[in-house]
Amino acid sequence: MDKKLTLYVLKQNRKFKREIKELKKLFNENCNFKELLTVKEACDYYGFSEKTFYRYKDMGLKVIQKGRNTKVFVKKIDIEKFLNK
Repeated sequence: MDKKLTLYVLKQNRKFKREIKELKKLFNENCNFKELLTVKEACDYYGFSEKTFYRYKDMGLKVIQKGRNTKVFVKKIDIEKFLNK
């Protein structure tokens, strides 16, 4: 009995995590207010890979990075400008 309950709870937990992830994605798509994006967020939002992102960076996409080996951010407006040129 305990094993069945544990498996059920784990299954429901995974289901809720998936639903939360989907809701976050929908929220971010519909609430276009976030100006600075991480590399992962930018790739998810615009539908390209991280490799493509860094290729764009090498081609002139402006990014924000405080120092070596620190997190990279990019402004949505800079991506839009880069993709439309």
